[in-house]
Amino acid sequence: MEASVLGLFRDEHLPGSTITIVYDAYSSAWKIPLLMLCRAIGDGYFGVVSNYTGPLGSFIKKASTVGFDVRKALENGDMAIIDLFGTRYGVASRMPNVFYLDNVEPETINPKITHLYETELREALSRRPAFRLIHTLDGAALMLGEENTLRLLNRTIATRSTQLPNSVLVLPVNSDVVSKKFVAWAVSVGDYVLVARSELGENGLSEYLHFISAPYEDFEPTTYSFRVTKSKGIEKLKMERISP
Repeated sequence: MEASVLGLFRDEHLPGSTITIVYDAYSSAWKIPLLMLCRAIGDGYFGVVSNYTGPLGSFIKKASTVGFDVRKALENGDMAIIDLFGTRYGVASRMPNVFYLDNVEPETINPKITHLYETELREALSRRPAFRLIHTLDGAALMLGEENTLRLLNRTIATRSTQLPNSVLVLPVNSDVVSKKFVAWAVSVGDYVLVARSELGENGLSEYLHFISAPYEDFEPTTYSFRVTKSKGIEKLKMERISP
């Protein structure tokens, strides 16, 4: 029997957790973090997206494929975007709640983002828990270098664990873009870990979703078939258990 992918996450175990979602070049699993962001905002979280991958317009279009209206969420004050890609390449947007740094350098990026959390985002985060999405972790690695990204994210996880202890952090990573070492590290810091794999064959594209880690005692690693449907909202991404 098919079920929504979002059903994998137990609400009571989400606060304070890190979610790592690994996928390959042809997988549709990049949609999972966007659908999670959409649902989280609907559930009362304040979304904070650090955008390292592509122009902001591209992110907005991708989010629309899962029924998420980013412009509306920004205008309503339900989320903020720290646009590192736009900062690095000088492409700025005039949309509300989109923030830019003066530059993007590994030595100073963390203090500058922390400053935004403590100033521009402070009021919103005092009223609502944060749902933080790195879009994407492989994008950050390409921009800053893998070693720098590992060091910076370790510091970020440590800092936010005290600054925002009930926040959720989602780390999507395309395993075809970065090294095995980088993927291994991303998996190691995840409380929840999902690994998606695609197969191109004579009958088209088949996808599988391996749910390999979760922060509760009765968890059992499980493999599902995975597909994108014509449905909207949480029914957009469907899975069906195939093992064990």
